[in-house]
Amino acid sequence: MSSSHSSDPGPAMIRTCSIWRALEILGDTPILLILESIWMGSTRFTQLKQRTGIQKALLSNRLSRLIDNGILRKKADPGSSKHPQYGLTEKGVDLFPTVLTLYVWERKWGTADIRRNLELRHESCGSALNPVPVCGACKQAFDLREVSFVEGPGIGSMPADYSRRRNQVSFQSDQPSLLRGSVEILGDRWSALIMRAVFTGMNRFDAIAADSGAAPAILSDRLKALVESGVLKAVPYQENPVRNDYALTKKGFDYYSVIMMLMLWGDKYYGAAEGPPVLLTHTTCGARLVPEIACSHCEEIAYPQSVTIVGLNN
Repeated sequence: MSSSHSSDPGPAMIRTCSIWRALEILGDTPILLILESIWMGSTRFTQLKQRTGIQKALLSNRLSRLIDNGILRKKADPGSSKHPQYGLTEKGVDLFPTVLTLYVWERKWGTADIRRNLELRHESCGSALNPVPVCGACKQAFDLREVSFVEGPGIGSMPADYSRRRNQVSFQSDQPSLLRGSVEILGDRWSALIMRAVFTGMNRFDAIAADSGAAPAILSDRLKALVESGVLKAVPYQENPVRNDYALTKKGFDYYSVIMMLMLWGDKYYGAAEGPPVLLTHTTCGARLVPEIACSHCEEIAYPQSVTIVGLNN
């Protein structure tokens, strides 16, 4: 995508972005751990607290936020009027492709055994599910090298307003997790916005700052963390003072599908009235790219109702 602007919109403006709007809700580790726990079968407050390791007050706050934003619903438990159950709305279910791409990244790059003990099964064919992004038009698997980005009808500038949050805290839980490592990037809004910038060809500090709206101190901190985690690599282009280009490693390159699926979810629920800010094309077949997630074994689209978790003891 072109990173040029016809005029300087000022420091308080950034490129219009469905990802930014989505991250206002999902760019938060507690939120993502709650959603993962619900996908894994936890429906009551006590179950969610045990599985996520989130403190009671913070858990209550994030559940309310998810309900207010139409991602969760709260309903009465027929067996206990004092303990309501939480479930996904249609908007919440539509995050499933993003979850599957997080799972793929976690299986490849995660290190904790507690994550690897869990597996997804595609009930439609009975095989272990290896989710693969495919083009909705030609049904062929693709990666970022086969995707072109152009400005869409919703392109423009928007205020870099964001909700202020306390610093993320660590969560202690010995419960199995499908995604705990992979959400550490998506669960930090600034890290995810940096990844968006680098994916679209912005590799230098000033360009990433302008694209993400991150303050210099925040940007320096997140870039350092992403380099230390092996997602980005710093390539010096100037010695005095030292200045770097930031490039994707293989580990970082593989995160592209997470950002892409989140963008499409954001387009659906938070897009501009004029249309998406970004249009994707599958260069192999030439069609507009509307990605789907398929089972690599049977090549059918993986839907929530056709996927189960193996190795989970609720």
